[in-house]
Amino acid sequence: MTARRIDADALLDLATEMLRADVLPALPPEQRYAGAMIANALEVARRALAEEVEAAEWTLLDSLYEEGEGSTAQLARDIRSGTLPEGKARGLADDLRTLLIAELRVRNPRFLASRGISG
Repeated sequence: MTARRIDADALLDLATEMLRADVLPALPPEQRYAGAMIANALEVARRALAEEVEAAEWTLLDSLYEEGEGSTAQLARDIRSGTLPEGKARGLADDLRTLLIAELRVRNPRFLASRGISG
């Protein structure tokens, strides 16, 4: 049996749901406000992390394709086949690095820290 990996978004959703459904009701009344604030902070963090990665991805794709067109799958196919849009490959390595760092901030910030990259 292989272990399935849960993505950061689903993990934060699960933690928030468990906090609201199981932990908050069991807290003494004087601690429920703090628990609710923690649950809200988790939801805000989840949205912010998703927006950061999405923004980096769209910035990269919009620099290569018509606005709103293209996908990371299309970009991978174009890189493998050597058919990137003409004149658009300049700076691609830096743009891909920016996207990778944004994703690692969400998925593996310890890796970034181990490489001396600020998260």
